[in-house]
Amino acid sequence: MLNTPEEYMKRALELAREAATAGEVPVGALIVMEDGETFEGRNAVETGDPLDHAEMLALKAALKERGKDRRSLSGAVLYVTLEPCVMCLGAMVHARIGGLVFACSEPRFGGVEFMETLWRGGRYPHRFPTALSTESAREESAALMRAFFSAKRSS
Repeated sequence: MLNTPEEYMKRALELAREAATAGEVPVGALIVMEDGETFEGRNAVETGDPLDHAEMLALKAALKERGKDRRSLSGAVLYVTLEPCVMCLGAMVHARIGGLVFACSEPRFGGVEFMETLWRGGRYPHRFPTALSTESAREESAALMRAFFSAKRSS
C-alpha cells in the first residue's frame, strides 16, 4: 500500500513509463483519497481520444467509483508527473479536487500559472493548493519526457 507523497509520485512515474511503452507521451496520474484509496490514469491520447489525458482518466475513475457529487473528491490529492494543461485543471476545478502535486513544469501547455491568475481575479470559486514535487521526481519526469521526444525525433 502506498503511504507517502514520495510513494504516490513514484507510482505516477511508473504509470508514465507505461504510457511511454505504449507510445504515449509519458504522463501518469494518481488520485489519492483521504482514506488511502487510489485511482490511476496514464496518457492514452494516441490509443483513445484527445481528451484521454492521464489526469482526466484518473478523475473519471475516481468519480465513477466515488460518485459524481462535487464533494466526493474534495479531500483527494492528484499526483501527476507533468504540470496539467488548462483542460485538465478546469476538470479538476469542476470536480472539486482537494489538491495537486506535479513533478515538473510544462512550459508550453502547463496551465497552473494561468489558473492561479483566474483564482486571483475571482473567476473560479473552487481553489486547491498546487505544489511541485521533490527534485528527484522533477528530474525523473523531465528525463522521461526528454527521452520520449528524443526517440520520436530520431525515428
